[in-house]
Amino acid sequence: MKAEKTLAAGLFSGGKESVHAIFTVENQGVKVEHLLHEIPSFTSPHAHNIQALRRLAQSMNRNLLIVDLHKGEQELVDSLRSLNVDALVAGDINVPQHVTWLQNVCLQAGLKLLEPLYGKKTSILFQEMFSEPRFKATIIAVNTRYLSDKWLGFTISRETAEAFLSETRHIDSLGENGEFHTIVVDSPLYSNAFKIKPLAKLIDQDTAYLRVTLNSISGEEHKSSPIHCCR
Repeated sequence: MKAEKTLAAGLFSGGKESVHAIFTVENQGVKVEHLLHEIPSFTSPHAHNIQALRRLAQSMNRNLLIVDLHKGEQELVDSLRSLNVDALVAGDINVPQHVTWLQNVCLQAGLKLLEPLYGKKTSILFQEMFSEPRFKATIIAVNTRYLSDKWLGFTISRETAEAFLSETRHIDSLGENGEFHTIVVDSPLYSNAFKIKPLAKLIDQDTAYLRVTLNSISGEEHKSSPIHCCR
């Protein structure tokens, strides 16, 4: 008799780490049925792009639940309890404080915490992500102390990864120190690929970010789309 799959909810920002974490655990046999997006108490470029995240969730055929952390930690605990899952999947890599906080949240909700990326070298994870032909992530925010806002709209992919690394040697390859943030526009988890359409460029102190909408594109169109190198 087959063991039942672990049912999980995944923290979902639409960024490269959250998508790769879900992809990783699903390859390990976990079924991620629900997506949760946390609206944090600080400025987040992802929280300014909720409609784009809804498009991605729809492409993944998953329900997306928005959790406003301005209402406190209990809001996340109660949301997790309502989903009837066994585990929470997160994409932390090297922020132990956030992992500890999530462990406490999961303890209260009666869930396991799955952190498939945690403790891995970002250089190895970068190669894992962008060696996959259908993993493409577009930069939607930069910390201008580290990267020019000309990188906004640049898509990292298997084709552009080497050039990106060669021109950004001074930062972490995945932007783990807040150097940049992405939205994943293609993934094996999606039913179709997307391209961003910028609606506005916003500035918050040292952070420049895009508010975007997503347009679906066909496989052939995706192959022939020009690489937007915005340096």
